[in-house]
Amino acid sequence: MAYVMGQVTVASGSTVPLFTVPPSLCNVTFWNSSTSATNIVSVGTSTAVTSANGLQCHSIPTSFNSYVSSKGATFYGANTSGTNGLINYVIVTDQG
Repeated sequence: MAYVMGQVTVASGSTVPLFTVPPSLCNVTFWNSSTSATNIVSVGTSTAVTSANGLQCHSIPTSFNSYVSSKGATFYGANTSGTNGLINYVIVTDQG
């Protein structure tokens, strides 16, 4: 079993890669730990993620279990607010 934990800063008005989920059975949890209540970071699997097509990342952790395809998946965060966002993540895989 492998654990990957991290934090990514998403600057105001930018779109950045947040984390990559490896190809395997996995559990992913992520949340927005920004101190500003107006900070909005939208999460998706494309660099074209926006607040209209992405999942809004709240301070309440969001989790999913999945079997990711042979290529894995990179998640991106788009910040549409006036302050930096801090996205934390934990990935647990069956890889050793």
